[in-house]
Amino acid sequence: MIDLAQGGSRRAVLRRQLDAIVGGRSSRLDFDLHAITFDPALVVRDVTLRMDGESAELRRLVTAFHQSGSLRRAIDVLGWPNSEQRIRGCRTVGALRVEDALPWLTPLLRARDPRVSGAAARALARIGGVRSAEALLSAIERSGPRRVLIVALAQAAPDMFLETALRRGSRRATTAVAVAAGLRRRRTSLEPLASLASSGTRRERVVSCRALGWCRSRSALPSLVQALGDVDARVRISAIKGLAVLHAASSPDQLEILLQIEQLLHDHDQRVSVAARLAVRRLRKILMKRAGRWRWR
Repeated sequence: MIDLAQGGSRRAVLRRQLDAIVGGRSSRLDFDLHAITFDPALVVRDVTLRMDGESAELRRLVTAFHQSGSLRRAIDVLGWPNSEQRIRGCRTVGALRVEDALPWLTPLLRARDPRVSGAAARALARIGGVRSAEALLSAIERSGPRRVLIVALAQAAPDMFLETALRRGSRRATTAVAVAAGLRRRRTSLEPLASLASSGTRRERVVSCRALGWCRSRSALPSLVQALGDVDARVRISAIKGLAVLHAASSPDQLEILLQIEQLLHDHDQRVSVAARLAVRRLRKILMKRAGRWRWR
């Protein structure tokens, strides 16, 4: 109980210091990355969570960390053998968007401890830019499409990076890049995703259909409708799910989407017909709710 109370008190002191620096009222910083009773890196992360990378508030924080020597110590611990300290270092440099830490963060993507590699991936996501995205893409090509790497890639990639990677066609990472492109919901990724949905491997077609649905653009409708006639049942199921997601965001085409899915209610593959039945039931409920809401208005 005493340790818990001390940790809460020290956390509050650090939070007040950081808030004062952000507000320009002070430049004093007493930051102990090795605190026992609480994790100071989490406090820094919470303070900077909604800050823009080019904001004056973040620049004040980075300056204070640099002048106090805390930034150098945070980078130094990235090379320590202790996993907990490396995780704290990743959180700190990621929260501060320290691009100079990239040479130390990139090797941590290969760490045996998944907590360390995940913390490094999230730090690269916060820092962003071409170098961070390339490091994450290389990690996916090397070790496979882990969820934390895909989400980090979607967050870190600059404009047109994912589209270029899709056109480049690295077979080992294509599906992961397609998922990341769907998570980004950029219209510029619709063309390469549509191309992949029509001419890729089975797995690439399955993933691309889901990603097209996540983009929530009416432009994805023709590609998903075409995928409903794919020879592979898994692709048809993925197209149904993609259309169901698109249905929620594309009100002018809701009835057309519903009719297209209803055509697969009697598909020769039972898995497809079950997926179509569930989607139709869900989409009809959405239409009824919306129709009732408009009548009430």
